[in-house]
Amino acid sequence: MPGPLIIVGTDVPGIRPAHIAAAFKMLGSCDAVFGPATDGGYWLVGQRRRPRNLEMFVNVRWSTPSALADTLQNLCCYRIGFVATLSDVDTADDWRKLAAWCGRRILPTV
Repeated sequence: MPGPLIIVGTDVPGIRPAHIAAAFKMLGSCDAVFGPATDGGYWLVGQRRRPRNLEMFVNVRWSTPSALADTLQNLCCYRIGFVATLSDVDTADDWRKLAAWCGRRILPTV
């Protein structure tokens, strides 16, 4: 498939259809698009066409505050767009912080 292509994390309770629409729109003028996460990673990544830079994920320090910065360093010669910064849920503590916003009740741990 030639693209554009967007991959979205499944742990982003704040995502809305408008975020996805904005990302696809940005791919009209950008080579890649990211949805930054509040923890330094990203909840969305997309490319305009079939990946030309297959090494965009090389040497990325995953699950660290440097994940987005490392990926962007691999794409230094490309036009990059950004959609909204959102929180993702990587840990139980992340879920507790977002639970009230999501309308869920989290029982205290014993």
